[in-house]
Amino acid sequence: MIDALVQNSAERVSGLRRHDFVRNFRQGLSLMLSERTTRIYGVFLLFILTLGLVGPWIAPYEYDQRMRGDDGGLLRIEEPSAAHPLGTTEQGFDVLSRVLYGARPTIVAGILGGSMIIGIGLTIGLTAGYVGGRVDDVLMRFTDLIYGVPLIPATLVLIALLGVGYFQAIFIIGALLWRGSARVLRSQVLQIKEREFILAAKATGTSTPRIIMKHIFPNVATMAIMFFAIGIGYTIIIQAGLSFLGVVNPFTPSWGVMMRNAYTSGQVGNYWWWSIPPGLMIALTVVSTFMF
Repeated sequence: MIDALVQNSAERVSGLRRHDFVRNFRQGLSLMLSERTTRIYGVFLLFILTLGLVGPWIAPYEYDQRMRGDDGGLLRIEEPSAAHPLGTTEQGFDVLSRVLYGARPTIVAGILGGSMIIGIGLTIGLTAGYVGGRVDDVLMRFTDLIYGVPLIPATLVLIALLGVGYFQAIFIIGALLWRGSARVLRSQVLQIKEREFILAAKATGTSTPRIIMKHIFPNVATMAIMFFAIGIGYTIIIQAGLSFLGVVNPFTPSWGVMMRNAYTSGQVGNYWWWSIPPGLMIALTVVSTFMF
């Protein structure tokens, strides 16, 4: 009987917590979307995510399909038209189709890189800030060491060792860019762990992992979300930059690869429909992520 009552009580508490989470999420989202500019950024991000999901299916042509005219010749550098709204490239590829295909690898790179950045940074920041002592010293010296690693040169060297690839570049970016989030989150934890409710939890014998997850993490979650968004934007920019430098798999249909192909053609200024669309999509995606 007592066990049943305890179980029912635990289930009610769990249900209340889930209800509170849903209510707080709805209230927070409603507050964010009450601002017009935030709604604009949110709609654009939703548009980009939709392109990432359905882009290859709604593209008028395959990304590697060469366009040919009635005479069988390649349609090179065709200006925008009804058949090709964004024209074609020097190799005869449809630019619109490549932009639609390029949304998915760009989004995947941003989400994976941002997840690595905040995952490593949050783990080190929470552990160093709350545990303190020698653990804090070791983790912060390791963070200082990573801070001393120049991003682009180190990335080029590591790519040379690991091999040119799409996921290799994302892994390297995430493994190097967590350092800023770790330091800021640690400083937040150092302030929070001195508050009364943390001291009360310690006094009642609450375990360290439970204190971190139940009391510390919710109070730094907003900062963590911000660093996650920043990590997404930085990963997209750096991955596009590496693609532009030619150290990422050139056969991945990303927006960065499109810009590199346009640049290497030597006709960026003459054929705007080839280079501007992917560059504009990268810029708008990163800005919307930061601002939202």
